[in-house]
Amino acid sequence: MGRYGDRARETLLDVAEEQFALHGIDAVSNRKITERAGTANHSAIAYHFGSRDGLIHALLARVHDGVIARRSTIAAGLPDSPTLRDLVHVGVRPWIDYLDSLPVPSYRARFTYQAMLLPSVAESLRADIDESLQPDSGPIGADGVSHVPAPVLRTRMRIVTGLTLGLSARYETELVAGTTEGNWASVGSFIADAVTGMLSAPVTHPDDFTRGFGAP
Repeated sequence: MGRYGDRARETLLDVAEEQFALHGIDAVSNRKITERAGTANHSAIAYHFGSRDGLIHALLARVHDGVIARRSTIAAGLPDSPTLRDLVHVGVRPWIDYLDSLPVPSYRARFTYQAMLLPSVAESLRADIDESLQPDSGPIGADGVSHVPAPVLRTRMRIVTGLTLGLSARYETELVAGTTEGNWASVGSFIADAVTGMLSAPVTHPDDFTRGFGAP
């Protein structure tokens, strides 16, 4: 694909991300995306991405790649005996740093949050989002969670993605509107504190629910 084709592809990605974030993924047609991208070729999405699902996959892929690159650098700085919060920080901070690096206005957090909840998004794509927000080994075996049965801990970890993306999407909305306080770093610290507390919370009920929820 030539330079013009690359630019056209990126324009479609940017327009789709913005429209999905503002109006909802199911509410935005391929035709609306191509028209707002300034092309009269209404099959441009099929040409560049193969399908609408291919477009969503490409949007999530650039999120995943941007976060993973940062995570490896942060993980390399872990102490020899990391605390639970250290491990959580490795999962949360790359996502927050990535969002902080984007120009304002950005629509990436809002799009990604919506994509995670979309029934038509394949489980493999959701797994990409989960992977980008959790350290490689996870908190299994970390100090502070030895009292939490593994199925319960894994189920709690599944909540991390929704919590992180939901709060990030809300902050992104307020940031664009000029109504927010704090900064991305404070958002990341809040999320890391909340996740650490959730993962290490007491377990007061048998794990019947976690088995039904699909935890391994």
